This record gives sequence, C-alpha cells and structure tokens, in this order.
Amino acid sequence: MDKTNFTYFQYHSGHELPVYLRVDLSLFEASFPAILENMKFSELSSSEASHVLDKVKGERNGRILTLAPAGVKSSRQILTATHSDRYGVESVISKPGYKVYRYKGMALLVYSLAAKEWECGVNGSFGTSAKSSETKTILGRYLAWALAPLGLVGFWAVPVDEGVVILRQKDAGGEVVFFDIKKQKLISMDGVRSTSGGVTVLRLDPTIKGRNIRMGREELLSF
Repeated sequence: MDKTNFTYFQYHSGHELPVYLRVDLSLFEASFPAILENMKFSELSSSEASHVLDKVKGERNGRILTLAPAGVKSSRQILTATHSDRYGVESVISKPGYKVYRYKGMALLVYSLAAKEWECGVNGSFGTSAKSSETKTILGRYLAWALAPLGLVGFWAVPVDEGVVILRQKDAGGEVVFFDIKKQKLISMDGVRSTSGGVTVLRLDPTIKGRNIRMGREELLSF
C-alpha cells in the first residue's frame, strides 16, 4: 500500500497510551471510522501522524497495528476450517518468535511482545456496521495484548454508576474495560475515570436475583 494514504489512530490519546492503529481508510467501509471513534481511537492530524513511528520506537512498550485487507494466503487461513473451530471462532497459535490470532471468517493478526509493529489481515466484512461487534472484539484482543505490559488489565465488561459489570465475551458485544493498575484509572468506551477511591466489580448471576453476595477470595481470583 502507498504509505501516504495511511491514517493513524491512537487509543485514548488523552491518557498518553503509546498504542496506535495504522490503516488506509480508502480500503474499508465508510462505517469503520465511526466504530473506531466509539472505541475511543482518536484520529491523529498529519503533523501528529508524522511522529508516530518515532514515538513507538522511543517507548519501551509502544505498539502499532497495521490493518489491511488480507492477501490470498491469509484469506485462505481465515476461511479454512480447523480443528480449533470446535472451541469457538477465536484461536491463538504459537509460532517460533511470534503468535497468530485468528477470528474465523474475519481476521488474522500476527503479533509478538518483542516487536513494536504488528499486522492484521482482514476480510471485507471487517469494519462494517453489520459486523461491528466482531470488529470491536478483534481490536479488543489487540488492545489487551498491547496494553498488558503497561500495567492495564482488560475485561469484557461495561461501566455502570456503581462500578463495572463483568460479562462473558459473547454477551459484551465487543465492549472492553481496562483497569490501569499503576495510575488507578478505569478506561472504557465511556472515557477514563479514577479508581483511587475504590471500584465495585459486579457479576450478573441469575441465581441470586435481588440480592448481593460477596464473592470469597478464591472465587474472586478464579472469576
């Protein structure tokens, strides 16, 4: 691709996280930027974008993911049935020096914590309104791996007034919440808020209707 066509996005730019996306928007549906905006990816100006690579290289845990339509070989891997399909549409395969994340029918992401630049090949449905949840899930996986070395722990969850409701992946609709352990912040699609005064983690359980039951230590750790 022509590098002059790249647009750069930063995740929660106001929180100074060195985590970016690089994409040629002309190759994606018009609805894609709205999905990125909803996830709190901010489009960088041309002057800001010109310094992204230097920032990533200068940050110990800087990451940039290039999103592009998958090539013929990658498309075949995305679509081909594998033995892991019995466990769900997502899988991670370890290779010498890197890992390959696959979302069946949609994406193939190559990453390594030893590398600053990661790549993701996607098919035509990625970034469309009809596949918004799946698109957010794939990008949520990228964020979880990229942010972990910075001390951020991610959960499929939604923020509420009382705290955070943790959900199963299939119920979250791609929505993810990150706890910044070092800076005591809660980072989500709703923005950033402090957890220095404490935060309540809620688990929805149909067996305890109308009641609140405190989880024991072992139950909380496994949860």
